[in-house]
Amino acid sequence: MAADFANLGVKVAPEIIEQEPDTFEVWRVNWKAVRSFLKISTQWQVVAGASGFVWIGLDYAAAAAALRGRSDRAWRILLAELRIMEHAALDVLNAEPAE
Repeated sequence: MAADFANLGVKVAPEIIEQEPDTFEVWRVNWKAVRSFLKISTQWQVVAGASGFVWIGLDYAAAAAALRGRSDRAWRILLAELRIMEHAALDVLNAEPAE
């Protein structure tokens, strides 16, 4: 996983990157949200600067277009779940690299 981040030019502290396999259990109740998060994984808003990338967050308009076809209520529930994963991802993506 460290190589994946390096290939993207993203500096992530080594202690944040787990050395375990890329497999993990997803509870059935969370499966739709995880699949949706992976589906919109290219919809990040990122700013590039002299010190590297700053990950701003997901582009919700693009996410809504990619995940269209849901009722308003279903979209609001899914969006709340996506925001939880987004905030967790931002903590990792924007972490200061270890020296």
